[in-house]
Amino acid sequence: MLPKLSGVSVAVFGVLLAGVATAADMGPKPGVMFEPKVINAGGFEIMPWLGLSVGKNDNVGLTNGVKTSSSFTLLNPNINIGLPVNGQYYGVNYSGTIARFSGSNIDNFNDHNFAAYADNTWSARLNTLVNADYVKGHDGRNAVMFLNKEIWHTTGIKGKGHYGAEGAQGQFELEAGQMAKRYDSNIGGSTQLYNYDKTDFTGRFLYKIAPATQMFVEATNAKFKYADAAAKIHDSTQQQYMIGVKWEATAKTTGSFKMGTLKKSFTLGTPSATSTVWDADINWSPKTYSVVDFSMHQRANEFGGTGNFIISRDTDIKWTHDWSGYVTSALSFGDGQDEYVASPRVDKRQMYALKATYGFRSWLRAGLEYKNTKRNSTNTLFSYTQGVTMLTLEGSL
Repeated sequence: MLPKLSGVSVAVFGVLLAGVATAADMGPKPGVMFEPKVINAGGFEIMPWLGLSVGKNDNVGLTNGVKTSSSFTLLNPNINIGLPVNGQYYGVNYSGTIARFSGSNIDNFNDHNFAAYADNTWSARLNTLVNADYVKGHDGRNAVMFLNKEIWHTTGIKGKGHYGAEGAQGQFELEAGQMAKRYDSNIGGSTQLYNYDKTDFTGRFLYKIAPATQMFVEATNAKFKYADAAAKIHDSTQQQYMIGVKWEATAKTTGSFKMGTLKKSFTLGTPSATSTVWDADINWSPKTYSVVDFSMHQRANEFGGTGNFIISRDTDIKWTHDWSGYVTSALSFGDGQDEYVASPRVDKRQMYALKATYGFRSWLRAGLEYKNTKRNSTNTLFSYTQGVTMLTLEGSL
């Protein structure tokens, strides 16, 4: 099996394993019943797995008018190759989502995520995680601000350092990252306006107030620079200050909550704006076979076609229950809102989903899923409802 990762790297490693599968919400997810097998080869640990889904989408183009209904097939190949060396861990990961729509070829897509990472424990007090990635993705028709499918890619590198022994009263964390996003298609004629570079730095101080509880304060400074001259009005500096608490294994509950303020200042005279921001992630397990995940966020997102930037608010809850050791169900609900700052546009979003899976083996499972999403926008062009039903099969070698 994979070695235990340091606390600083667990969350990032989970994202690496998920890859771009979140775009289709059908990739293998760690849980009670699915454990991809690990192949040991000359010191390397190789973990391949594959997801296959077939189903029906009743509104492929996310339109508010005449809907395009289509059957589809999704293929989700994944592989993680790790190399443990004297307590350190180095790895590469690939995740892909390949979609084919029988009734709408223009919506076919091939998304890919390549990543390399190094998780190092230098001493009892110091560990680091560095991750570099390349993502080839797409915006579906009407999914964001385009009426056509548009293809983009991102390149990025990020690092995190943690100083402080496990259980120490005080601990420090520093994070830094760079990311560049570029659109590779221009069907709608305006995608170049959304190409930008981001650089960000975060500092965090954690203080233990109980055996399994820490309070913390953090500060983040991020700079956004747009590549196209016509979009330079959106160049900005974003500062965020937050205070929070995190806890582990307290009354069957683990989680974190932080709240603070955000200020976005624009380079070319656009009025600055401030907003309250928060992040809450709570995992409650009343029984070993029943888990409730709750999250609540308010964050800033970049320029979305109108206004200066977007304030997004989301609340999500998911209940996963293992009924027999073979049958697992997952019930999800989400509610969100996007406010386009300095614009009258406001989008309200809702989602609910139900999935049942049957595990033939720990490395092989099948499932049936239904997901419904809805967006009501003050710009009715961007309103839609969509229902997706699919059968899934997930397995590893």
